[in-house]
Amino acid sequence: MIAKMDKVSLIVLESRKKEALKELKNLGVVHLEPLTGSGDTFEQIKMKQEHLEKALLFIPDQKKDNSSSDVETQKISLDPQELAEEILAIKEKSRSLLEELEKLNKERDFLLPWGNFDPQEIRNLEKQGLSCHLYILPAEKLKDFKELPRFFILQKTKTLVYGINIILEKDSEVTIDHPEIPIPERGLKTVEGLIKDKSKVLESLEKELSKMSIQRPLLENHLLTIKQDLEFEEVRSGMPAQDGLAYLTGYIPSKRRDLLKEASTKNGWALLVQQPLPEDQVPTLVENPQAIRIIQPVFSLLGTVPGYRENDISFFFLIFFTIFFSMIIGDAGYGVILFLFSILGLAKSGKGKKPDGIILIMVLSFFTILWGSVTGTWFGSITLAESPVFSWMVIPALSSFNPESSEVIKRICFILGTVHLSIAHIWNFLKEVRKRPIIKSFAQLGWLSMVLGLFYLVLYLVLDPEKYPLPSYALYMILGGVIFVLLFSNQEGNFFKGILKGLGGILPTFLNSIGAFSDIISYIRLFAVGLASVEIAKSFNSMAANLGEGVVGIIAGALIMILGHSLNLAMGALSVVVHGVRLNMLEFSNHLGMEWSGIPYKPFKEIQ
Repeated sequence: MIAKMDKVSLIVLESRKKEALKELKNLGVVHLEPLTGSGDTFEQIKMKQEHLEKALLFIPDQKKDNSSSDVETQKISLDPQELAEEILAIKEKSRSLLEELEKLNKERDFLLPWGNFDPQEIRNLEKQGLSCHLYILPAEKLKDFKELPRFFILQKTKTLVYGINIILEKDSEVTIDHPEIPIPERGLKTVEGLIKDKSKVLESLEKELSKMSIQRPLLENHLLTIKQDLEFEEVRSGMPAQDGLAYLTGYIPSKRRDLLKEASTKNGWALLVQQPLPEDQVPTLVENPQAIRIIQPVFSLLGTVPGYRENDISFFFLIFFTIFFSMIIGDAGYGVILFLFSILGLAKSGKGKKPDGIILIMVLSFFTILWGSVTGTWFGSITLAESPVFSWMVIPALSSFNPESSEVIKRICFILGTVHLSIAHIWNFLKEVRKRPIIKSFAQLGWLSMVLGLFYLVLYLVLDPEKYPLPSYALYMILGGVIFVLLFSNQEGNFFKGILKGLGGILPTFLNSIGAFSDIISYIRLFAVGLASVEIAKSFNSMAANLGEGVVGIIAGALIMILGHSLNLAMGALSVVVHGVRLNMLEFSNHLGMEWSGIPYKPFKEIQ
């Protein structure tokens, strides 16, 4: 459930706001409204943080080799900030070297066709009366230069000719209608030597950075400290002040307000506790018992937080996500593998509180085993399904190897969708009925009637119209639901005005009813993805079985089985994220009116 919050305002002496913030941080229960820091101290700390973050980007993330005795890697005594500056200086040198190398490589590429010569020797020849001119010619212009008495070809490609024309003092002046290439400042050998030397320096700098990877934990720990310092200074410098008083505003869980009251009394703070206003950006704190809290890692992975005034769907998300996971993975053999991995994870976690994520995997894998057992799916093998060990658990109507089971499982998918969406509208009704005007809540009863009626329409249109004829009451439920939505969804106090507003929105209501129809159909993805998983498993089994009975065939078959089923399990996990999460976060949440607009509750406190 979402914890109730109080809005709190604190007033302290401006001269003692630093001490007050330290006490507030030690208390660690108040989520502060955003403040904008300023001042030299704030900017200096911010710069330190930026330098540390950049430094961490430039050193490899690798584990410390405890056996290493290299003295150069044991600079633990260095100040973390100085170490960060040293890393940045090395990286800046590397950047400059890379730019120089890029220019040198371009220069080398230009010089390569001319061969290895010393430009100074050409300049010396000019002092002795020999004038040398370099040209790069298109191949078709070569004939114009062949008439020159001392034109020599140095390099020739399909399209270009590199040549030198030598003119003596006694020669009559010759006019050449083609741009001349300036004599290079340095030769190819010199440039290649510079490239080699600078590459060595660059390599040594990169090695130095690599050796500094052992300092990564030191920098990371210091970065956490700097972040806390920055947060503190942001609040201190950003607190509004007037007439010698400073104040701030925040939010605190209602059940913890007494802690703040005691601290206020002890430290002489002025404290105002209020109920949050509708326009306030109240943070969300989700508190659930352990049995429900195991789903929280999924929300954390998705980065979604319900708004303070929205619903906490953790309970229903856990129930339906477990069902969806079981049907999408679908294979009891895969479930056993995941269950064993979760047991191994619990064993490695040691004593004390067990990670919610591992417990969640254990629950999901357990129900996957149950679903796989009743459908007779063990690594997609019919031999295993029909063996005495597993066959007694199979429900024939659900068996993956029974062609007639498809219709039954599709019907189960539609029932799940109808129940899931119905829960959303029942929940909305119970929420709306506590508000004013109560009559507005009847619109949710209309949506509930519409969803239940659309279930029969889905069976009629998608499955078999002969087996599932559309009952007349289903049409009345759909039509009655639409009428209820039009009449009551826009009621704000004036009944007839609300009706007119509802009728004005008849087109959106019609489109939303079509959306509800497609939402129920959307749950058939559970059947489709589960079927695909079984068929892929069968295909890999068939490939492995066709490789023969020799030693080579057995080894190759085993490899195909291992790789194939591993790939299938990985694809199943991806499908859970794409489809299992979607049905909760999109279809169910849309019917519930969820926008996931919340901001997480992050109290101003010390980070251990």
